[in-house]
Amino acid sequence: MVDIKLLKDLCNADGIASNEQEIRDILVKDINGEVSFDGIGSMIVNHKGIGPKLMFCAHMDEVGFIVRHISDIGMLHLMQVGGVKDSAKSFQAVNVTLEDGKKLKGLMNCSYDDNHNVKDVYVDIGLSSRDEVLRAGVNIGDMVCFASESEMINENVLMAKALDDRVGCYILKEVDKRLKDIDHDNNIYLSFTSSEEVGTRGGKCTTDIVNPDVVFAIDVACAPDLVRNYTNQRQLSKGCMIVHYDKTMIPNKKFLKFIKDVAVENNISFQCDMFSGGGTDAGSAHLVNGGKLAIVLGIPLRYCHGSYSMTDLRDVEELVELIINIIKTLDVEKYEVISSYL
Repeated sequence: MVDIKLLKDLCNADGIASNEQEIRDILVKDINGEVSFDGIGSMIVNHKGIGPKLMFCAHMDEVGFIVRHISDIGMLHLMQVGGVKDSAKSFQAVNVTLEDGKKLKGLMNCSYDDNHNVKDVYVDIGLSSRDEVLRAGVNIGDMVCFASESEMINENVLMAKALDDRVGCYILKEVDKRLKDIDHDNNIYLSFTSSEEVGTRGGKCTTDIVNPDVVFAIDVACAPDLVRNYTNQRQLSKGCMIVHYDKTMIPNKKFLKFIKDVAVENNISFQCDMFSGGGTDAGSAHLVNGGKLAIVLGIPLRYCHGSYSMTDLRDVEELVELIINIIKTLDVEKYEVISSYL
């Protein structure tokens, strides 16, 4: 059963690329594995074993902004960090996180050019001059995130910011908790990565350190808002996603079949998804040290890279169960079969 409070807390925390301390603080609490960090802030949790080395990664960072300029009339002009949708840049409540961790509330808005494209994004924190803003503690480079409070909008659906990819972080945290109760020999690494939204950086760094046999990226994908037919394999409540293709990685066919077989054998609902654009931590991770067996497993969302997204907790539980059963099933013999090109 999904720990709704933990998932809400992860989403409510603020953390753009290289500013993920609030998320690390939540994740490291009551962790069961051995914890280490890479050089850019990714947290690696190891459950030692003698079988294949399996790494599951989910990124901590969300899309957001940093302060790039403070105007004479006290407006905070912003630089975008990650792919924030233009539709989410006007009349949004935000948090400005100061160097000491204090947060100031503000209202984000934007101006447009002659072609109705977003030209400038700024935050009003209710002050009227640059000097007042500086005295309030604001500095160039301060993080700005949506001030969206997570809430259950029905018994199954959570609406929150930063579900990309705090839901993945939640899933790995849940796996960390359940590993002690399952029978397996694998050497498991759970990597909570930094800076995915600005170039899948943490996936590469942690893979370089861990040097796993197999990489699993646990991420999300946004469903088309109004489409509920065969062209949408990201429907809420229809199961987790097994990704067959994206622009940065295509999984080994034998490995893909193995994952689908595990799902079928354990009555786990899944959707066969493909990304026409974009990628995940697996895109950079699978190229390390001569190439790694890799796949993307995901959670469908409605809406993404804005002030709110929606996820169905039943899909979240399905992916936790799929990961647990992969760990129980993927032994040395099966690894040798799915990784062989002979």
